[in-house]
This record gives sequence, C-alpha cells and structure tokens, in this order.
Amino acid sequence: MRSSERNIYSFLRKYQVIIVSAALALFSLHLALTDKKEYARGYLLKEILSYTVTPVQSLMLGVQDSITGVWNDYFFLVGVHEENESLKKTIYSLVEENRRLGEDFKQNERLRALLEFKQSLPYSTTGASIIGYNIERWSRTVMIDKGSSDGIGKDHAAIAFGGIVGRIIEVNGASSRVLLTTDLRSNIDVMIERSRVKGVVEGNGTDGLVMKYVRQVDEVQVGDQVITSGLSGIFPKGLIVGEVTRVEKSGDNFFKHVEVRPAVDLGRLEEVLIIRERSFYNE
Repeated sequence: MRSSERNIYSFLRKYQVIIVSAALALFSLHLALTDKKEYARGYLLKEILSYTVTPVQSLMLGVQDSITGVWNDYFFLVGVHEENESLKKTIYSLVEENRRLGEDFKQNERLRALLEFKQSLPYSTTGASIIGYNIERWSRTVMIDKGSSDGIGKDHAAIAFGGIVGRIIEVNGASSRVLLTTDLRSNIDVMIERSRVKGVVEGNGTDGLVMKYVRQVDEVQVGDQVITSGLSGIFPKGLIVGEVTRVEKSGDNFFKHVEVRPAVDLGRLEEVLIIRERSFYNE
C-alpha cells in the first residue's frame, strides 16, 4: 500500500463517524426535497452527493482492493518460498547421492586395479585400507585397518599398484602402522634397473627419496628406474621404487648425489597390499 493511501485510510478511520453522519444527513435532505415539485433541488442534491460520497466510496474500495492484493501477494510469496526450500533440499539430496555414487565408482576402480595387481604377484598378500595419516618432517607413517589377527607381522612389506609404499613397524590386533619410504628412518636396498648399479634409497623427510652409495664411476642417469634388489629380506626383488630425477657430484667427490621420485603418490594413497609370504627371502 502506498504512503498516500495509508494516510487517507488513517484519516477515514479517524473521522468515520463524522463522515457517515454527514452522508446520512445529505441523503435525508435529498429524500425530503426530491418530489415532483422540487425535482430541480433534489437533482442538485443528488449531484452534490455524487461529487462527495462517490470519491470516498471509490477510495474505500481501492484501499480494500490494495489490502486484499497485498495479502494475496504475501501468501503467494510464502508458497513460492516454501517451494524453493523444498527444491533446494531435493537438489542437495541429489548432489549428495551423485557424490556418493562417484566415490563408490572411484573406489571400485581402485580396488579393481589393486585386485588385478594382487593376482599378478607371485606371493600372498592381504589388502588393507588406510585409516590414518601422520605426515610430518620427522615421522611419515600411515595406519591400516589390518593387524595380527589378519596375519600381519612386523617388517612385512606394504606395496600398492605402481610400486612400494613402506614396511610395517608396529602391529596391533586389528591395525598396523606403516613406515613410508619417504620417512627419514626408511632405507631400502635398491638397484638401477638399466645398469644394475646398487645402492640404498632413504627418505628425505618430505615427499622424495635419495639414493646413496652410488660412486662417481657408476652409470646412473635421469630417467632411470630404481627397483628393489631383494637384499634386505623385507622387499622382494624387482619392485619399482621410483625414478631418478637428479644426478650430481657430492661434496666428497667419491659418491654421486642421486634424487629419486617415488613411484607411488603416497599423499593420495587409500589402499595397500601387505606381503605376508616370506619365501622370497631365499631367492
């Protein structure tokens, strides 16, 4: 309702008794004067009423229509708001369901690839899901949901599709802790697949590896694949560890400084395989 209409509506409510009384008085005068002999005066009064009462009546009807329109608009907007809220809830539910289906699909793809990898291995393994991360400078480990009750033991190797992950350092009944290859405490006997040069890969405490004890005369170059040598008795021979990304002379002029990128993206890992069979020790 506009401001002018509200003001007029307030004025009419305040003086409604006076206005109605005046209207009735004029109407009574009209009846008294309107006969066959006094038609002209009655007609005049009729015109006066037409110019006074009719605008007031029109205004009252207009105010009533305005109030009715606002009320109807209010209920319409309330209905639209409720419908929008219902649609929002439906959309949110569909988005969540789509996200859940997408996660299920990705998990199925990962598990399918892991199963194919498991079936290609010549030794027994147990699948496990990662349930906790501890990624710090001095400690880079993960917790898995398999333990001694599943046949998991200390120093069992943890691998994934694409390469090695680390080794078991702590075992509980239903969970175990895996020391990642990038941990500063990790060391793995390895060799360069192409040249068969041997060395030891250690974690750098972040997301990379360093291959140590590579002599200046040893043939190592960027792009070489680094694999396990099988000498430590923890990792079977021939598993991929990573790829050489940098080769430089070290400060002692006897060994080379060799940096290696892990074959497995440990920060995005969700499932692993634990090697339980130890027969490869005799290989």
